[in-house]
Amino acid sequence: MSTPVCTRSSNRRHTRLDEDRGAGLIIAIGFVVMISAMTAGLSSLVISSMTNRGSLQAVRDRQYAADGAVEDAIVAVRALDRSTTGSCTAAAGSAVSTTNSVAIRVDWQNLCGAVIAPDGTVVSQRNVVFTACADTGKVCGDAQVIIRAQVNFEQSESGAVSKTYVQSWNVNQ
Repeated sequence: MSTPVCTRSSNRRHTRLDEDRGAGLIIAIGFVVMISAMTAGLSSLVISSMTNRGSLQAVRDRQYAADGAVEDAIVAVRALDRSTTGSCTAAAGSAVSTTNSVAIRVDWQNLCGAVIAPDGTVVSQRNVVFTACADTGKVCGDAQVIIRAQVNFEQSESGAVSKTYVQSWNVNQ
């Protein structure tokens, strides 16, 4: 007698295997597409960062140069003779400084006044406003100002500057 062959169960096994056939390929294609999308996004980020680097470096160099030029001007104004060029009646001044291959012009203007000290005496108050811009040979206009600072020079009874206070420091560009 021969043994019966069960064709039904073997057909089911083949049917189940056929349903899963190609699933691995779809998953592999999905991973390749996902990795490609991430690579494209990352490469566009790197490219845009490289193009922005040049303009950001130019702005940074200009700001650092202006910062240094204003600090140099503060030191120069502090050392001016109080009886002539450093007095409240003196006209405004200017200086040109070059840092990072950027020429910066710093203009300053005296804003003097009088205040009453705690002991009741009248003391002269000397504030100076500094404006820094790229040097074009002309006075800094409001639209070209990179840094604007207001500094108070406190003077002792002898007339020499005893303390310097930075009252404001604004970076505009």
